[in-house]
Amino acid sequence: MSKNIAVIIGGPSSEHDISILTGLQSARILSKDNKVSILYWSKDNKWYLLDSILESKDFLEDKKVLKKPIELRFNSDSGFYFKKKKLDFDVFLNSCHGGPGEDGSLQSLLNILKVKYTGPNVISAQICMDKYVFYTTMKENGLPVLHKDLVNREVDVSFKGPYILKPRFGGSSIGVEVVSDYESVLKIVESSDLYTEGAVVEKYLENSEDILIGVKNYPSLSLSEIEKPIKNETLFSYSEKYLENGGLEGSQRELPANLNNEITKKIISYVEKINSIIPTRGIFRYDFLVDGNDIYINEINTIPGSHALYLWQNIDKSKYELLNDIIDEALSDDLTIWTTTGSDGLALKSAKDIQSKLG
Repeated sequence: MSKNIAVIIGGPSSEHDISILTGLQSARILSKDNKVSILYWSKDNKWYLLDSILESKDFLEDKKVLKKPIELRFNSDSGFYFKKKKLDFDVFLNSCHGGPGEDGSLQSLLNILKVKYTGPNVISAQICMDKYVFYTTMKENGLPVLHKDLVNREVDVSFKGPYILKPRFGGSSIGVEVVSDYESVLKIVESSDLYTEGAVVEKYLENSEDILIGVKNYPSLSLSEIEKPIKNETLFSYSEKYLENGGLEGSQRELPANLNNEITKKIISYVEKINSIIPTRGIFRYDFLVDGNDIYINEINTIPGSHALYLWQNIDKSKYELLNDIIDEALSDDLTIWTTTGSDGLALKSAKDIQSKLG
């Protein structure tokens, strides 16, 4: 059945431009059998309704993109309005990378508006965006993670360099650097706006490999093939991910990655355990580091570039089917909240389920 879908793109984030590419690609794929509109969230935090599915180059010319400003109203009929008419959609496809589109802020807004949306809910977005909280969650659940310290001039770091320095909040390798000594770490953090919300350091493993895998839970648990990006630089950089070879889908990679069976089995077992702690909603991309026989969970990208659709390209699942699955998942979901379940850690329960138990 045809659906009325709004694709949200952009946002006041350092990954704004990549979000546009992801959203436009998704809109074209979904427009095959659905009514698709695009809501553009500008860098200066304004909203616009686009006339049609534009090309990425059109965003260089404001006149094409900023013709139809829309507003948010919070009243008895809250929502997005164009002039005096409320824009009604069946579901919102969140294609915003990084910043408020992926850290729980947009999710909170959409919850207030009481609309259906794809991707992480508020809590999973917050946990996965905060590198220190994510590290702590994994460690407390017995999963292998590289030790991280918060960067603080008042407290000495607990291990020797070289270090990988990362913004505490953010993704896509922006602000990620290899630094030889801790004094240099402090100077970089104090001189750059990328770290105003905090920074973390971990041990730099010179010979480690990045290993990526896509995960979805609807209509049942499905794992993509495992990918190994082919790096031209010391780290799998932002430019290699998004700017070279036509973006993330055109980057050089092994897909499937050439891994031995033991490593592959361990990665899959870790994915299954992590998914029981922070359930995937939409498509998440799990990023691992493999150093010899050691495997570390690095991070979870809850709204990955291109929605990680390319990771299923050798599996009998089209991009349309993958996107349609995450749309159907969003449409089938009740509003959700988190609860603790004793020794089992965090579990996601529907609001109706919890309310019935509370009477």
